[in-house]
Amino acid sequence: MLCFAAAVCIFASSVKLGAQNACFAVHVRLNGHQVTGPQMLTFKSKDWEKAAPAEGDCIRVPPSVLELKSVDVSFVVSGNSLSLSAIPTALLTGPWDIDLADRHFGRDVVLPKHAHAKNVCAVVFHVGEPETAATFTGCRTPF
Repeated sequence: MLCFAAAVCIFASSVKLGAQNACFAVHVRLNGHQVTGPQMLTFKSKDWEKAAPAEGDCIRVPPSVLELKSVDVSFVVSGNSLSLSAIPTALLTGPWDIDLADRHFGRDVVLPKHAHAKNVCAVVFHVGEPETAATFTGCRTPF
């Protein structure tokens, strides 16, 4: 109960602080195994590109990014370049879980017809209730 109350207090204070302190975490699993998260994220709009370094488990979002409705987000993890298009900036306020697979995803991920697992990112955005789940095709480029 105490932990729940603390989580509510933390969420309330981050909302109260506003755009200057917006921060979120990105957790990535490859073939079901946790990999090191991104060290840098790049936010792109039609007019500009801004980089945001990871500070521990926190990626601080530049205030100018939050002024937009959506942005493209790209980063590198474990030998893969990931690019997610048209992400609503409201989803930059809570943690993300990204699943990548070389051959098969679990039963909870439904791939679009003709999509290959090695090119797909399954993302759960932990913002609001219920959480938002999305499958992005063509978002992963191994290198």
